[in-house]
Amino acid sequence: MANRSRGFYWKLALTNLRNNRRVYLPYILSSIGIAMMFYIMCALGPGIDQENMYGGASVSSMMFLGSIVIGIFSVLFLFYTNSFIMKRRKKELGLYNILGMEKRHIAKVILRETLMVAVLCIVLGLGLGILFSKLMFLVLGKVLGLELPIAFIVPSSAVISTVALFFCIFFATMLYNILQVRLAKPIELLHGGETGEKEPKAHWLLAVLGALLLGSGYYIAVTITSPLDALMFFFIAVILVILGTYLLFMTGITAMLKILKKNKKFYYKATHFTTVSGMLYRMKQNAAGLASICILFTALLVTVSTTFSLYTSMDDLIRTRYPRNILILSRGANDAAKEAIQTIAEEECEKVGKEPLQLLERSYWNCSMNRIGNDFTPLEGAYMYDSSGSYSTFTLFTLEEFNRFSGQNETLGDNELLLSDPRGTFPADNSITISGREFSIRRTDYNMDDGEGSAMIYDIYYVVVPNMETVEFILEPTGNVLDPLYSYDFDIDGEQEDIAALGSAIRYRFSEAFPMEGVEFDSLQAEDSASSYEDFFSLYGGLFFLGLFLGFLFLLGTALIIYYKQVSEGYEDARRFSIMQKVGMSHKEVKKSIHSQILLVFFLPLLTAVLHLAFAFPMLQKILAVLNLVNVQLILLSTLGCVIVFAIAYAIIYAITAKTYYKIVESAAD
Repeated sequence: MANRSRGFYWKLALTNLRNNRRVYLPYILSSIGIAMMFYIMCALGPGIDQENMYGGASVSSMMFLGSIVIGIFSVLFLFYTNSFIMKRRKKELGLYNILGMEKRHIAKVILRETLMVAVLCIVLGLGLGILFSKLMFLVLGKVLGLELPIAFIVPSSAVISTVALFFCIFFATMLYNILQVRLAKPIELLHGGETGEKEPKAHWLLAVLGALLLGSGYYIAVTITSPLDALMFFFIAVILVILGTYLLFMTGITAMLKILKKNKKFYYKATHFTTVSGMLYRMKQNAAGLASICILFTALLVTVSTTFSLYTSMDDLIRTRYPRNILILSRGANDAAKEAIQTIAEEECEKVGKEPLQLLERSYWNCSMNRIGNDFTPLEGAYMYDSSGSYSTFTLFTLEEFNRFSGQNETLGDNELLLSDPRGTFPADNSITISGREFSIRRTDYNMDDGEGSAMIYDIYYVVVPNMETVEFILEPTGNVLDPLYSYDFDIDGEQEDIAALGSAIRYRFSEAFPMEGVEFDSLQAEDSASSYEDFFSLYGGLFFLGLFLGFLFLLGTALIIYYKQVSEGYEDARRFSIMQKVGMSHKEVKKSIHSQILLVFFLPLLTAVLHLAFAFPMLQKILAVLNLVNVQLILLSTLGCVIVFAIAYAIIYAITAKTYYKIVESAAD
């Protein structure tokens, strides 16, 4: 008898799922999609080659943080969708109760329903996540034509995390559903699906808090001038914008709808009346869905636009990092070493029939600085950091050396400096203080960057001082006075193969020629742009792959929320529009009202996402500068292109899902 009873509950649970498939199918599809997204985010981190991918450890950490965000989003979204299902099913469960089924029996049915849905969603989510990952790795790897520093693996940790998280979510929703049934009276269950939400209040305090949070995030993004600060404060700005977006969507839209409702000329029209009143009374669930769409679409735009900018500017990035094809750098080289370096480079150029072009030979010093306003204090050791100020570096040239390699004829007083600020981080003041000594400064637009400075995440300044005594004064606290740097850089006219061959030949000669009598240096290295091209291509190609991959995930998440929102609101609106049509509203007016609501819901997240991206652009520009991308026009064009492409994709998704909404509402209206 007990076995028959258990079989009865399983059959009843399966029958319920079939009979409510119109409600459960979107829920199951959404759950599968979100489980797939969470698994992929968890699986990407362990697959990143942290040794061979520049910044691999940081990217892996970002994937871990991303998986936490997706996990939190999964909890919120699945509880939101589950509440809609329970509201639709309360009448059915109340009928079971009235017909003699006890609440403990209903709980057993809910348990089995939840178990079947959970197993289906978790298994299919994991399976599709693995298949989708493999497919995307194959397709994008083929399209980009590179060996990715991201391996396709199926980590057990990602599988366990996915199963554990979604088991807990489904278990929690089951307890919530059972609790609702046990606490409700049969008559409340019967009429539960017809109970509408109360008109929400416009909580001005929350609206102000949301505006402050959003404004703070915007302020951080547009005021940061240092790439190092941009990296440090990026996630803080993101969190502030996310919280501000949710609060403003929940309170700001409500306030806006209440203002529209007070406008009698606008409100008391058939199309406006149904649109405004319908959204106002369901603003709590509307706000959560709209804010989620906005955040995911913003993440999509930011991720794809930045990685696409990097990938399309590969040649510019190489040239920024390598202003000349061959870069030779030595520390502590004496005159004999400098002469030997020049001789070897010239001989190797002559062997391959190439002439050094745009030759730049110079000596200089680097030192670390702690900056507080206009006050700079040299730091002991190149990598010391003082949290009381901002970290920066000085590249020092004597006036004599600067005039020699630049061909200019500048003059300086004893307490006067010539300053180059390529990133524009220093204010237009006329003086700075170094170790308590004040110097007046003059600006120069002469480009003194050797390429290495472009890759630094902190501020870098090129400073011309009047004499060697000033160099010693600045460097004395650092202990670097006896360690000048000597660079010998030049271009050659040739293909990538010629540049790589010459760079290899020079490095081989250095290894064979030194040590040499009378020649002294602490270190010596030779780089060429061609040999680094593959490393750059692997780095930026890998980042672009990651950006596209995450972009597809965010687009999938956006589509899932839009689809579920259209379906759930279609069922909510169907009865309301049916009543309105029965009391005299024409079919044409119904359709016009539906169209008005669809457009409002469509434009709000899209426009807000574009606004978020616009305010994030200065910060993203600083972060991209760390990766050598300083071409603002290219970044802007790439970003605009991504916005247009994905806005079209967003519109297509909305158009497709809107058809589902129309069918549900019009079927009831008919």
